[in-house]
Amino acid sequence: MIVSRAAIRRPVTVGMVFIGLVIVGAFAGLRMAVEQYPEQESSYIGIGIPYGSTSTQEVERNVTRPVEEILSTMGGIDRMYSRTRTGRVWVSMQLEDGEDVAAKGIEAKELVESIRHRLPDDIRHIQLGGWDEGEDAPILSFVIAAPNLDQEDAWRLLDARVRMVLERVPGVSSVHLFGAKQQYVRIALDPGRLEAHGLDVLDVQRRLSDENFYLSAGSIDLARLETQVRPLGRFGGLSDILDLPVRPGLSVGDIATVEYVPRDEADQRRLNGDDALGVSVYKKPEANLVAVAHDVRGAMDRAAEDPELAEASFLTVSDQAEPVLRSLENLIQNGVIGGALSAIVLLAFIRRLFPTLLIAATVPLALVATLGAMYFAGLTLNVLSLVGLMLAVGLLVDNAVVVSESIALKRRDHGLSPFEAADRGVTEVGLAITAGTLTTIVVFVPTLFLEMVGTTTAMRNVAIPLCTSIAASLVIATTLIPSLLARMPEGRGEPRHRVFERLGNAYERIVLFTLRHRYSALLVAALIAAAGWWGYTQLDVDMEPEEDSQTLQLRFWVRGTIALERMEAIVDEVEASIMGSREELGIGDVSTTFDYDRADVYINMREDAPYAAPVVKDRILAMMPSVPNVNFYFRSSRGGRGWSRGGDGGMGVRLIGDSTEQLVTIAEDVIAILETLPYLSNVHTESESSRMELTVHLRPEQAGQFGVTGQNLARSISVALAGVQMRRGLDQGGWEDNIHLEIEDRENIRLEDLKRLPIFVPGGGTVALEAVADVRFRPALGGIRRENRETAATVEFDLRQIAPMEARQRVEAVMRNFEMPTGYRWEMGRDFDHEAEQFRDMLIMIGAAILLVYMLMGALFESALFPSAVLFSIAYSAVGVMLFLWATDTPLTQMAMVHGAVGGHRGEQRHRVAEPRLPTHARGAHTGGSHRSGRAGPAPAHPHDRRHHRRGTVAVGYRRRADRRFRRKLHADGALDHRRTDLRDGGDTAVDAASVRSLRQSEARRTDFLAERSPRLTNPRWLRLDAVGRLFDVCRDCGHSCTLRD
Repeated sequence: MIVSRAAIRRPVTVGMVFIGLVIVGAFAGLRMAVEQYPEQESSYIGIGIPYGSTSTQEVERNVTRPVEEILSTMGGIDRMYSRTRTGRVWVSMQLEDGEDVAAKGIEAKELVESIRHRLPDDIRHIQLGGWDEGEDAPILSFVIAAPNLDQEDAWRLLDARVRMVLERVPGVSSVHLFGAKQQYVRIALDPGRLEAHGLDVLDVQRRLSDENFYLSAGSIDLARLETQVRPLGRFGGLSDILDLPVRPGLSVGDIATVEYVPRDEADQRRLNGDDALGVSVYKKPEANLVAVAHDVRGAMDRAAEDPELAEASFLTVSDQAEPVLRSLENLIQNGVIGGALSAIVLLAFIRRLFPTLLIAATVPLALVATLGAMYFAGLTLNVLSLVGLMLAVGLLVDNAVVVSESIALKRRDHGLSPFEAADRGVTEVGLAITAGTLTTIVVFVPTLFLEMVGTTTAMRNVAIPLCTSIAASLVIATTLIPSLLARMPEGRGEPRHRVFERLGNAYERIVLFTLRHRYSALLVAALIAAAGWWGYTQLDVDMEPEEDSQTLQLRFWVRGTIALERMEAIVDEVEASIMGSREELGIGDVSTTFDYDRADVYINMREDAPYAAPVVKDRILAMMPSVPNVNFYFRSSRGGRGWSRGGDGGMGVRLIGDSTEQLVTIAEDVIAILETLPYLSNVHTESESSRMELTVHLRPEQAGQFGVTGQNLARSISVALAGVQMRRGLDQGGWEDNIHLEIEDRENIRLEDLKRLPIFVPGGGTVALEAVADVRFRPALGGIRRENRETAATVEFDLRQIAPMEARQRVEAVMRNFEMPTGYRWEMGRDFDHEAEQFRDMLIMIGAAILLVYMLMGALFESALFPSAVLFSIAYSAVGVMLFLWATDTPLTQMAMVHGAVGGHRGEQRHRVAEPRLPTHARGAHTGGSHRSGRAGPAPAHPHDRRHHRRGTVAVGYRRRADRRFRRKLHADGALDHRRTDLRDGGDTAVDAASVRSLRQSEARRTDFLAERSPRLTNPRWLRLDAVGRLFDVCRDCGHSCTLRD
């Protein structure tokens, strides 16, 4: 080969090139981003629209349906989801493959803006985002124990010393404080005094806004200097607010109380049963998880050095980067162990130290070069890319082994000089190793062109490192290996090993038995194929199995509306049950967040936990208290895609109809049925429960008599119940405290008090609310979910020792017997369809890869028969895979299919290496090609027999009669005697007349032996068994490898 010949002649250049690759690769490895899964552009876009405190039904009717209608006209949408809650709607769209997410997001927002005239007037903002707000988990959560801080100082100190510091870390999107209650200024108006002075809440709000301002009044020129003018009217303390005159002789202090109070938070956080004070850090979507987490921990360490936090201790509750680093470390450790074991195996077979070390050095060299290529290609170190690198570890030595053994054969058996042996050794096997490398690479070519659901990104992150490293190993094997071996002193002869000889002899006997008993061999092959198919039918096919996580998320909903104190009591009972079994189940920290009707309990498992996650889940669910209208379930994470999305049904059943209330009722009946199935667990629904809401209906006739409008009525009720947040706060020397204007004792207002709420009329005076409106309670939905403009509810579940495809069939059989009301229907969740689509895509990829391998091998070897035989053997490699997976009770996953696609065809390289070792004229003779180049061409005529090159020759073992005639012919020529002779032929098969098995001997002994006994056998490669079992004899007259005939 030209490349290897140049490398042999210029060793310094080769050394400098590889030293440069090592430097670049090491630099790239130190600077590459580390993450759990590769960042990929989300195929979701979302539109969020806030809408005051309007009820869920009103939001759906006035906002959700018009927005869904206009967005449905946009092309490129696969599915559309919407979630409607009180005062807010979020519409998410899953785009089709290949769509530009940014362009579609802009188009969606423009479409919604175009129908503003159809939306309520008080809608101000239309937000553009991703899947859904609030779905992302924090990358880091800290709990802070600070006994020296009180509630009044804790929030302000943490906000200034922690939150602001962490938000300046690159990649951090937001930082949330929990547990510390923010202090604000409350102006509590006395409704009796307001009525006595004839004032409205809006009058007080207007007066406060007029006195508390900060604006720019332009600029003036003073002594040729431009000076900005900023009128200031800021409140500097509570006394400024109390003394503010509302009208002559009347100040704010006369009609209200002004004080600092802690803000009431419905979202409560606890750690191990105690109230928690801590910080949650969220990252930007494009930021690197591990890098951001590392920088945040460094910032927290610096914040802890603050003198005001000297007595505070920080405890990390959750760290998403830790399991990522742990997974990567495990993969790297396994790769190192695998590389070391492969070196030991090489040494056991090669039995020479220097060649073994040289071949083993191929692995780190190729991996380091691959790191450089990955860095410049924009890839990251993640679980998938490391899987590709670890797969390559077992393949990288192949090329180096073939090349080194070929060179050693030339030096040892042919007596060539080191430089000539290196050149000819690489040239002989160059085509074979190139074919093996290219057939590995083309396996992944379909992933670069086929857009497959959820598969393309994963396959590319495995394919690029794997293919790059194998290509690097080919370059090393054809340049560095011959360059070094050409300058290595010749070692001792190959040591004999009886075990390997016996194995070789046993293998030869098996091959010869197969050749002699063709029909029996075909029967055995058919039985093996049947066993492989049986093993496949016994396997569980799960393309994205649920991930093993150290954190379990227990969630429970409360049907209806309860007080926060009652919810806290339920949480206490749940935490007590879990904490009571903490040591038994191997549970670490338990953190809880809850509000009025929902709670999430995060259970962190210890590394030495005695039970697996499914067992712990079942044990915890069994110990949960029996509380009416409360449903406990665990949220699941499948295939690295995070917590299953409730919008698409996940692994479950979707119920579709018109009424959410009816769907919730149907969902409860479906849950009762599915809970009886032994192969399902954690059956639950995330449909939000009904709540009680207070409605106020204006009576037009009575309201018209007093001049009360709906807008005035809504404003008065809003101020009475929720208060008013002032635009400007209280200035505290660079710090601004919020000011909130509200009615006194609004937290304890009763229905009777609300009915008597004074409503100010335009002409002066007030009128009671019940005089112009009806006030009553009614049940209201907590949320409405829709998919593709249809209302839907979901019943989700986990699978227990059953494959998704089989579970789908069984659940469908059960649901067919479930009677749905008219106008309602059910369908299986999207995860089932996703599973089938991924399996289909993998089959398409494997089929396309096999076709490409066949085409490549046919083009390289100018043969259609040889690729067919090799691909037939590849199919049988799947038999071992299926039986091994069945024996180890391992499901057939996406990564298992990738591993099989990579390793299944690697035997073709080793199978093909034997052919180039034949002499050039021998290759041409038995392949029907030219005897000079081994390429296609007419076969030369033989002077002894015109039929000499025809393929209808006698094969050893095909017939017993032919074997006997062959033996008699050898004895008659005196070519062999019956004593065993050690014939060395570099791996080719020599046939002994007595045992018809391989004989190996040094070149000198064999040449003397043949010259002495048979002058007509001039070439020491006198007899060999080719790939299809034909025997060849080198003829003295024509110099060709002639097929022995009867």
